[in-house]
Amino acid sequence: MEKEIFKAPLDSRSTCNLSERSRGRTFVETGAFRPHGGESQKVVFDSLGEFDAFTTTSALYPVADMVEQPPAIEYIDADGRKRSKRVDQLYTFADGSKYAAEIKPAERARAQNLEVQLGYVAAAMPDDFADNLVLITEENYDQWEALNARRLFAYRREDDPEAAAIIAELAAEIDLPVTIRELVARGAIGGRAWPEIFKAIYAGILRPIQDGVIDLDMLVEGGLQ
Repeated sequence: MEKEIFKAPLDSRSTCNLSERSRGRTFVETGAFRPHGGESQKVVFDSLGEFDAFTTTSALYPVADMVEQPPAIEYIDADGRKRSKRVDQLYTFADGSKYAAEIKPAERARAQNLEVQLGYVAAAMPDDFADNLVLITEENYDQWEALNARRLFAYRREDDPEAAAIIAELAAEIDLPVTIRELVARGAIGGRAWPEIFKAIYAGILRPIQDGVIDLDMLVEGGLQ
């Protein structure tokens, strides 16, 4: 059997050192992101909110790439003063569209009237930087969505084509809703089934009967045919 060789993820492309900015902040780093389905890329986040925004966005949309803390944008504020703003995340989607995202707790964003400020930043963005600038807060997603997205992000680190094919075949044979526990049993591949079932749900191959945290008791039915 060939020995697997560990390959370290590529370095973060952040334009600032987040880990040194403040001891009072939550710092998250992962090497599990695989932009364009290629080599692992190290990404860093200034808060759990930024991490959740990234994982939920990646779960729901076809993210081809994401650069954290991209170069700052120079803009003129409402009072005519020159300012500089570095957004939190810059996404490139599979269709080539690019969106910049600012991540903030909802209360802080309202207190700072952040949407108005971001309007001036968006107006100053170079055409090749992004198509739009959006504000993301914890009010844009439910906590169960964030939990599911974190798990999906972890499961996407590894590919298991054989297990994925087995789950897809089982999904096509479902006549009535079944629990994920039952689907795992039918697959007869042990723990390999769970990550692929999780990924199959987000790929539309399986469809949950109700929204919520994905667990073994969740009822699912066949999705895409």
